Amino acid sequence: MADTQTISLSDIPVRLALGVPEAERARLQDVLVSLSLTVEAPPSPTRDDLAQTIDYDAIIHFLHDGLPAEGPIQLIETVADRIAAFVLSLSARIEAVEVRVKKPSVLAAPAMVSVSLTRHADPARRRQGLSIAEGGR
Repeated sequence: MADTQTISLSDIPVRLALGVPEAERARLQDVLVSLSLTVEAPPSPTRDDLAQTIDYDAIIHFLHDGLPAEGPIQLIETVADRIAAFVLSLSARIEAVEVRVKKPSVLAAPAMVSVSLTRHADPARRRQGLSIAEGGR
């Protein structure tokens, strides 16, 4: 079994047109997104090189720009699934991603609704892409 590392991003605020009723989706709402990526550890972990890790800036740009551009979404489960699919597409070194989406506006503060999901990369895709990922993106 290969060594792994975990990269975590916590409570990133994202503004989305989100909700089941149309009136709720008509206005932007804040959700909080947290991610935990299980990544195959690089062969030389002491190198201070961006190509040896996952560029989490791409994830943040997707959350702030790409995901909202996909249009209104009804369920926070769908939000989590779209985020997981995007993250797994970034690198063959990503073995799994756990996504948590919290929606504070549904219940009276400080309570909130949240959903968590974990997606694992397809092992065949990972084997195919590892030589490419090792050389950087």
